[in-house]
Amino acid sequence: MIIGLTGRSCAGKDAAAEWFSQRGLQVLDVDRLGHEALIAQKERIVEAFSPSVLNGEGQVDRKKLSRIVFGHPEQLEKLNSISHPWMKKRTEDFVSCHEWGLINCALLEKMDLVRLCGEILYFYAPLEQRCMRALQRDGISEEAFMRREASQSDIGQSLFNSGKRVITILNDKDREYLYRQLDFYYATLLDRGYVYG
Repeated sequence: MIIGLTGRSCAGKDAAAEWFSQRGLQVLDVDRLGHEALIAQKERIVEAFSPSVLNGEGQVDRKKLSRIVFGHPEQLEKLNSISHPWMKKRTEDFVSCHEWGLINCALLEKMDLVRLCGEILYFYAPLEQRCMRALQRDGISEEAFMRREASQSDIGQSLFNSGKRVITILNDKDREYLYRQLDFYYATLLDRGYVYG
């Protein structure tokens, strides 16, 4: 079975992905594929956004690109039309090679990856808490976080109508609280024979 991990920025899906990975489970980080897509699709990105998005080493500068696309839906859609097909193909390759694994992807719905999942863990945390985490973790401004948040407004909107089993993980306290929920979920996987402890 393939399990999707999704949720808005700083809701806890990356921490959960690491937790599952430490237990020897295969996790595909689709957000990391997005970074790889900037390398693989560099020429198309420069053609779409101009050479001003490159850094001193001639690689796509994520911060420069972020300032262009976040908060500007048309520009974001232009970037997605370049990077998402590349990322989807690699995700489909992962699923075809793994009978069991996890897909860590904020844009699970938008990228039409829900169809690949047997069930989904949806991570939720309040906006103010996620903003504080982003400021501490990523060193970004509150304004930058809110631009990112605006670009993720559709996350979680269609999950509960997808026909898939969706489990909500509430991540509004400390890491131990998150891990206790993951322990409980992992125990259900053991009971159902998906993993072996």
